[in-house]
Amino acid sequence: MHRILLLVTVTFLITFSCTRLSYEQPAIQPMAVLQAGEYPLWFQLTANGPKLLESIIDAEFSAALMPWPLAPHIRFSLAWGKDVLMAVNRDGFLCFSPWTDRTGENDGIGMYHFSGKEFWPLYTVGAFIMYDDKPAALLYRDDRFLDSGVPLPSPRLWTFDFFSNVPQPLAMPSIDIFSPEDGWDVDSIRRGVDGNWFYRAVRKSGSTPGSRMFFRSDNLAVPGEQVYSGAFQGAAMPELPVNAPEPLRKMLDALFIEGDCQAVIVVSPEFQSARFFALNRESTAFSGFYSNISGSSGAFLVVTHPRGDAVFIENNSRYFSLPALPRGFAYTGITVVGNTIVASWEEQEGYSIGAAGFMVLALPHF
Repeated sequence: MHRILLLVTVTFLITFSCTRLSYEQPAIQPMAVLQAGEYPLWFQLTANGPKLLESIIDAEFSAALMPWPLAPHIRFSLAWGKDVLMAVNRDGFLCFSPWTDRTGENDGIGMYHFSGKEFWPLYTVGAFIMYDDKPAALLYRDDRFLDSGVPLPSPRLWTFDFFSNVPQPLAMPSIDIFSPEDGWDVDSIRRGVDGNWFYRAVRKSGSTPGSRMFFRSDNLAVPGEQVYSGAFQGAAMPELPVNAPEPLRKMLDALFIEGDCQAVIVVSPEFQSARFFALNRESTAFSGFYSNISGSSGAFLVVTHPRGDAVFIENNSRYFSLPALPRGFAYTGITVVGNTIVASWEEQEGYSIGAAGFMVLALPHF
């Protein structure tokens, strides 16, 4: 009965949803408004966007495993103020935002879907960062598992706003000098420990196919300086907790000392991309979300192991568990919108992914 009531609530709020109140001007309506409770809401990613499941078991055998660059899944997450943003491989964007109707009585989170239509399913998401105060997803053509024969992506960088249901191209001078028409593909942008951006350009046709160039820049609005491949590879290495802002540094210290977690990938409104902190880079990387929007007195960190063992750290550490996943599934990310957890999950086998999606659950009351 509780599950049916949840479904009715979702349908009712879709019908009577209002504009997104956190923006001053009229915005598009969410595809759904979710009111999370103690029972999870499961969504699977499909060719037509997120689909509500009766339970996670319904997704267990729903998709053939395929190499990750070709599979729909939550590729990267960002936090933008109070919103959580997700770049969905082979699809487009998802955004989860606090939502209140005009009566002020029905609170929830608005779920927005920005479909890349026929273009995005041809390419792989190589990066998702904040650039020029906009979320920016980089698309590239992955040729390791499939010779698709499709042209190199042009445009290659995409963003979205709340006045259209589809993504829009975004210019970035540092990578735009590598023209797809001349055979150049840019397949990665990453933040280094030193705070600089590193990116890689690969020539896939033309006079020197297979050549690669690596660059470093403190400002992606201008061309970067060329560096050796080792500098680019080093940018993927984790940071020590001492590099984290306060009070996250103290929370990471407590996390690494108290439990079996020695590495965590953190999404935060304070970061332009997810950041990787570790004491032992060989250990399993947990997923984390940090927020300090309310000031240091309201700062918190929530972290989960891929199997769902989780901890909420504020003034102290409080342990809990996310809903159990079937064998072969794992949680790949955790974020918080208001008082709601949005955690991504995947069916995994080596470098391949089957079913994938996200779970919505009320943050436990501690």
